Formats: sequence, C-alpha cells, structure tokens
Amino acid sequence: MTEGSPARALIVFTLPLIGGDFFHLFYSMADAFIVGRTLGVNALAGIGCTVPLVYFVSGFAVGMTGGFSIVLAQRFGAAAGSGGDTGGRASPDGLRRSFTVSILLCLITGVLLVTLLLPLIRPFLRLLNTPAEIIDYAAAYMFFIIGGIGFSMLNWMLTGAIRSMGDSRTPLYFMVASSLVNIALDYCFILIFHWGVAGAAIATILAQIVSLVCCCVFICRRLPQLLPTRELLRSLPALLRDEASAHLGLGIAIGAQRSIVEVGNILVQGAMNGLGAMSIAAVAAGQRIRQLNMLPLFALSMAVATYTAQNYGAARIKRIYQGIGHACFISAGFSALMFLVNFLFGSRLAGLFLKDAPEAAALAVQYIRYIGATLVFLGLMLSFRSALQALGKSISPTICSILETVMSVATAFLFIPLFGFTGVCLANPLSWIASGIPLYIAFFLFVREKRRGIIS
Repeated sequence: MTEGSPARALIVFTLPLIGGDFFHLFYSMADAFIVGRTLGVNALAGIGCTVPLVYFVSGFAVGMTGGFSIVLAQRFGAAAGSGGDTGGRASPDGLRRSFTVSILLCLITGVLLVTLLLPLIRPFLRLLNTPAEIIDYAAAYMFFIIGGIGFSMLNWMLTGAIRSMGDSRTPLYFMVASSLVNIALDYCFILIFHWGVAGAAIATILAQIVSLVCCCVFICRRLPQLLPTRELLRSLPALLRDEASAHLGLGIAIGAQRSIVEVGNILVQGAMNGLGAMSIAAVAAGQRIRQLNMLPLFALSMAVATYTAQNYGAARIKRIYQGIGHACFISAGFSALMFLVNFLFGSRLAGLFLKDAPEAAALAVQYIRYIGATLVFLGLMLSFRSALQALGKSISPTICSILETVMSVATAFLFIPLFGFTGVCLANPLSWIASGIPLYIAFFLFVREKRRGIIS
C-alpha cells in the first residue's frame, strides 16, 4: 500500500474487508433471524441486552489485537520501504518477533479474561436491571461467548497479521467459510438439538475456530517469515521483556479506547432496560441493521490503519495525507448509500426479525433512520481515529473514546428519561459528532508540525 494511487489502494484493500464483514454480519443476522422467529421476542431481547457487555469484552480484545497488527504493519512497511520510525526493527526478524510476541500476549490475555469474567455474568446482568423474563437467555448466551473469547482473540490476531502484510482477500475467504459454518450450526443447534440461545453462542465460537484453523494453515504455508524459529521459542522470556512494551503500549491503548466507549453503551442499555422488552427487542433488531450500515465504514477504517501504518513505517508522510483525503471522500459515498438503504428499505429489514411484533418493528425503523441520517459523522471519525492510531498517537483517540462515553452517559441519564425511545435513537449520533472533534484537531496539529519539521 506504499505505491500507486492512494484511493485505489484503499478501495482494493477495503472491498474484501467489506465482503468478509458482510458475511460476519450475515451470520449475526441469521442468529437474530432464527432466534426471533423460533424462540420468540424474549429470547431475541435476551441476546440483544448482552450486546454492550459482549462488546465491552470483545472490543478490548479486538482493539488489543488491532494494536499488535499495527506494529506488525509498521515493521512490514519499514522492511519494504526506506525505513521509518520503527525503532530499528525493520528486518525480517523484527516481523517474526512481533508476530510471536503478539500470539503469546493473546494467549495470556484470553485466559485472564475468561477467568475473571465468567463469574461476573449474572451480577452484571442484575446490575443493569435486566428484566426477569429475559435474564436467563442473556446469561446462557454470554456464558459461551465469553468462554470462547480466547479463540476469538487468536482468530482476530491472525487475520490482522495477514492484513498487515497487505492481503485483505484471504481473510475474506476464511470469513465466508466460517459464516457458512455458523449458519449451518445455528439451524442444527437451535432447530434440531433445541439448545436455545446457547446453541447460537456455541455456533458463533465454533465458526471462529474454523477461521482460526484456516489462518494457521495459511500462515504456515504462505507466510513462513512470520513463524518463530526454535531459537526464538527458546528465548520467550527475553522476547517478552524486549517486545511486550512496544505491543502492549499500543494494544492496550486501543483496547481501552474501545472498552471506554462500551461503558457508556452499557449505561444506555441499563436505562433502556427500563423501557421494557419491546424496546430491547427493537434495538436488538435495529443493531443488526446498524451493523449493515456501519460495515463499509469500519472496513474502510481498517484499510486506513494498514495504509497509514505501512506508509509511516516507510517514512512516506505526504502519501498519508493524500490517503486520508481520499478516505474521507470514499467514506462520504458509503454513508450516502447506506442512508438510502435505511430510508427506502428500513421497514422491510425490521420485519425480517420482528414479523409478529409490529410495535417493536416500528421502533426499530425509527432507530435505524436516526442512524442512517448521521452515518457520515461516523465515517469521518473512524478514518481519522484509525490514522492517528496507526501513527502511534494515543491521546486524541482516547479523548475521542471518553467523549463517546460522556455522550452515552448523557443519553442514559438525561435523554432517555426525557424522550423515551427517541433518546435511545440519539445515543450513537451524538457520540459520533462529539468524539470526532479531538481527532480532527489532533490530525491538523500533526500535519502542521510535520510541515514545520518539528516531528522527525
């Protein structure tokens, strides 16, 4: 991604990501479709109310692995280009060391998360005032999702490593395979084995394992330069000592930023739980459609992160500026397209999940139309945040996350009590608008300092 047209590089890298994310969303929507149609509105609400808690954990894990992948991409860019600010780790051995320590840190983090969080599932659900009629569904679903977070984390790390090497197509193929497995297992576990919402969770984890195995085989065969040598494996304590800070510094920062955002969403969920099962089910369905809206924007942001990291490693700063400008135009185009989808087909999409609950379906349509009208702010925020993270800037993205949380807290304690379900609809749009401000300022300051030669 260090050569040729920035717009073309971003689009070519983004399209396979959109395809992969689409299939991920497809099996997520299949979960909701099967649960909502076969197990009822309470089961769907039970899964829906776990979303902020699950995202709190998975967001940290995704952010941490994303940080590791950025370090790997910087080193790949430095090895491929003229060499930038990589701390002297631009050699092929630097790639191998980065990959090895990333896998080791993922294993350690996965074990810690499972050990700490499994006993806290029901206490958290009670703390959020989860309605009694759906709490058992929520607890059963979360138990298996959290229990398998280690496998998910390894899968995210390996797919991130492949993308860091400039290949966004291969993870798409693995995502397609795992999505098809997930959908097949959903039908099997829910409709044949009658495992209920636990079956949906188990299917999701097994699908992640399928992708994980595919990534392992691919890396062993096609990317042997990432695999640790025997000498490296014999010196794991020294490797951790030398490399952990470089990876954890960025990984924990990005993971914490994602989790901070989910703290606000958890509070919104707690406030929304007081509106009843119909509102919870409406948002559960609306969130699946919201994911469809956000899918191309998050895919583009991943492309921006890899693009920026590789070019920063190769010391091609002007090319970074060009890429961010092109990304803004591409993001605006995606936002306009999804805006039209929401307003033209919102009722039909909501009806897929809530066929026998017209009240909940009407609320879901209201929810996704608010989302569609403000997507452009999300797209801009994501592109600038990814660029700054790839540049190793952690302060402004952290402020961004804090502002997202502040707006969510305002929604939970002010807008929902005053405006009811409309307050729920305002949560995401307000947070996207507010949180982008520090990012735009920080990037402007970075550009100005670079032009003055203050930053080397």
